[in-house]
Amino acid sequence: MKTRSFIIALVAMSCLLVLSAGGALAAEIRSGPTALVAPGETVDDDLFAGGGQTVTISGHVTGDAYAVGETVVVNGSIDGDLIAAAQQVIVDGTIGGNVRTAGATVTINGTVGRSITGFAQHVNITSTGKVGGSVTAVAQTLDAFGPVGRGMTVAGGTLQLAGPVEGPVLARVETLSVAPTAQLAGSLDYQAQQEAALPTGSVNGGVHFTPAPQQAPAPEPVLNGLFDVGSLIGLVGSFLLGALAIILMPRASARAAELGRQQPWQSFGLGLVALLVTPFAAALVAITLIGLPVAFTVVALYVLGILLAWPAVALVVGTLLARLVRPEAPLPVLGCLAIGLITLHLVTHVAFIGPLVVFCSIVFGLGMLTQAARRWRRPSEPAWTATPVAVAA
Repeated sequence: MKTRSFIIALVAMSCLLVLSAGGALAAEIRSGPTALVAPGETVDDDLFAGGGQTVTISGHVTGDAYAVGETVVVNGSIDGDLIAAAQQVIVDGTIGGNVRTAGATVTINGTVGRSITGFAQHVNITSTGKVGGSVTAVAQTLDAFGPVGRGMTVAGGTLQLAGPVEGPVLARVETLSVAPTAQLAGSLDYQAQQEAALPTGSVNGGVHFTPAPQQAPAPEPVLNGLFDVGSLIGLVGSFLLGALAIILMPRASARAAELGRQQPWQSFGLGLVALLVTPFAAALVAITLIGLPVAFTVVALYVLGILLAWPAVALVVGTLLARLVRPEAPLPVLGCLAIGLITLHLVTHVAFIGPLVVFCSIVFGLGMLTQAARRWRRPSEPAWTATPVAVAA
């Protein structure tokens, strides 16, 4: 649950960055492998920097700074806000406004004039860091060693307070730790698994502790989740998606199924390559701002291919089963699809082998679709229609 909440928060922050960047299109733009504002340089406008591995701001930015990269480092000063998304965000200089950031690690060694909003695995306000306003964070771990000018609102795993906080602290965490050096001028309202040991005089306001609710163990699903609502919805959705593909693209559907039957190992190998290589290829293309539309298109096709891979494999399985059971009687194509999907649904809910079947089926189906796309212009394969088609040899 924590991981899913963190991912949702990270996606929300990414959307905020995209929307915010729309107002910075007229600003100073720095891109490349190492976007840099050099020491002594002044950017008398908003700054949009990214597209590479490292963004370093060592000079002076009079407006807001928008930064996207693997690492974002601020050694200089920003009069406005810093809005950043990176694996590491490090503030060693001075931010006059707010810091809005998402990343794996956010470290504040310098001064933030106003507030911090962070979504990260680890938010660290070191002993040399200073926050003039409030701190709002969703993090697996948050360490506050430096002074915070207003209050704190924190949700996540572990919260460690070791510096002065001038406002109230509201925390929903698993573990709270308060060091003797901490000085909370306001109240402390926290929910945790265990009550924290508070040093004498560390909290000047009231203290309210709420034990974290103990979650009851989830009951074992009936027949390994075979009849779960979500599982059945996925079964029906796969049938509708596969039927739509067969109706709209009968020739391509016939080509993919035939290649899956005739060249299973080649399809599996090609699918494995496509499954593993495509995300890295899209990421490499997305490094440059110009390549972002191409990367988004590749990712969209990749997701669509994975969704279509399941009914594609089901069509092959259903056709083979129909030939074994009723070799003398024709069966509609959609009937083969339904039989194949039900078979895969049953097999994937068998303990231990189910996940392996899911992975192999997606790889195999993705390879079938990739091969069919490569032979798109070859007219030799017959097209399926919406009318019943015999599956007998």
